[in-house]
Amino acid sequence: MKRLFLAALTAAATLAAQEPGAPAGAPPPPHGFAGRGPMGLGMRPGKTITGAPYSADVTTSVNQTLADGNTINRTTHGHMARDSQGRTYSQQDMSGGPWAQNGPATVIFLADPVAGYSYVLNPNTKVAMRREFRRPPGDQVPPPDASRPRPRANGNDRVETELGSQVIEGINCTGKSFTHTIPAGAIGNAQAIVDKTETWTSPDLQLVVLSKRSDPRSGQSTYTLTNIQRSEPDASLFQVPSDYKIEDAPGWRRRR
Repeated sequence: MKRLFLAALTAAATLAAQEPGAPAGAPPPPHGFAGRGPMGLGMRPGKTITGAPYSADVTTSVNQTLADGNTINRTTHGHMARDSQGRTYSQQDMSGGPWAQNGPATVIFLADPVAGYSYVLNPNTKVAMRREFRRPPGDQVPPPDASRPRPRANGNDRVETELGSQVIEGINCTGKSFTHTIPAGAIGNAQAIVDKTETWTSPDLQLVVLSKRSDPRSGQSTYTLTNIQRSEPDASLFQVPSDYKIEDAPGWRRRR
């Protein structure tokens, strides 16, 4: 478990430097975030969003049917928050996968652009691994024109379509659908593979509220925010608890 925790630090540092968003296995948000986004779901990767506080519960479900008829169903629950200064909190409870090999596990990510640090908290060991907060260079690059289909390598096509607007969980959202087609023969596939994603984003919060993905290679997955509160979260949520030991991540220590 400790080895897995340390191995996740590199990825966690990237995630923590972005807006909280969908956990691993969730439909990829369409902001280029880490097209996904952590955990982010800001409009651009690495963007620090201020003046738009919120807190919400997050649920990610993945349902996959294997070739022999067997099925895999996983659900991950968590909580996310952001304060007016752009500090973020993301907590994920996991009951399966590499993080939970020894039973259910909880992982917490904190990003503090004000103090200049990001943390990965392990509640089991009461250790907070610290890294310097870094904003990717892409934060200064204008987003691409999302209204036009963008071709991909090997002839793969990705088409984006506007879906209009609707209110989800009391939040005004705008929707887009994304269809990614891998032509027959591009990766040895006998027929074309079509991967579809539908994403609903709050322009005010700059946050993905609902995302659904259907991919014949990995099954169906859904990412949902519920119990969305737009008031200022408790400031203690973005601080390392006093009973945790703060350690510098190994790679960062060497650089320093």
